Amino acid sequence: MFEIINFSDDDDALLEAVRGHKGKAWSANADIVRYRKRLLELQNYRCAYCQGAIALDEVGHRELDHIFPKSTTKDCGVDKGRSNDDHHRQHTFGYPQFTFEPLNLIVTCKICNAFKKSHDPLLDRSMAYDSDDYPVLGSIMWYYPYSHRYSDHIGRTENWTYTRLSEQGEAVIRVCKLDKAEVLASRFSIRALIQAKRSKNVRTAFTSLAGHVDDKVCSLDQAVDALAGTLGVSEEICEQLIELWLCYLRGGGVRHVEKFESILAAIVFDESLDVENAAEPLAREVEAQPA
Repeated sequence: MFEIINFSDDDDALLEAVRGHKGKAWSANADIVRYRKRLLELQNYRCAYCQGAIALDEVGHRELDHIFPKSTTKDCGVDKGRSNDDHHRQHTFGYPQFTFEPLNLIVTCKICNAFKKSHDPLLDRSMAYDSDDYPVLGSIMWYYPYSHRYSDHIGRTENWTYTRLSEQGEAVIRVCKLDKAEVLASRFSIRALIQAKRSKNVRTAFTSLAGHVDDKVCSLDQAVDALAGTLGVSEEICEQLIELWLCYLRGGGVRHVEKFESILAAIVFDESLDVENAAEPLAREVEAQPA
């Protein structure tokens, strides 16, 4: 996990380079790419909102989120855009002045960003915010990783259940749907596919998720649910295979590997796994759920 984003003096030139694009249309230019990579390092390759692992610096694995949306949303009128009601916060007039403000950019997983969408975190939206000064911390009703420590605002257990520790943390949990079991299951199904992507075979899906359990990136139950739903294998078999590989990782002998391979061979006739095509409907299903 990571707690808070801390820059060093060596980052000053990069921050100024990003700010130097102010007034231009948003694009992933070289400075933005460099900044995204630096954020991934500072975030310990974790999503800023759910703390899920971001395995690869590739499209579909990570997104660069504008904490304050950069653009006016479609059909945004005064009644919604100036409302402080929670169900109107996906409607915003945007904050184009912060399009290239580094402290308005954060790396998230694709799923968190899909749910956050254009959520406007300004505490009081009743008046237009035209200042070029970034909103002070007390006026942001959202966990802000450049100033907030994650564990002060969002609690997370080893089984990846989330609890609110502040109003700002509660907003992230609600908007990103970290309190929805079915959404969390979809997240782990997609992560299982991502882990399998590098070799595109079923064996890697099991060994990678077992490694995640061993590293406490996800729980055993979540790994089983993800693999069973993704690969169409029974939960009992998935659990048995993961536990066998865990025994091997924790010092077990060759017999654990041999049993793992024999069970896998009995259930898999074609080890190829079309990761990209399998991930797409899962991602669409998650993104289609109401905010």
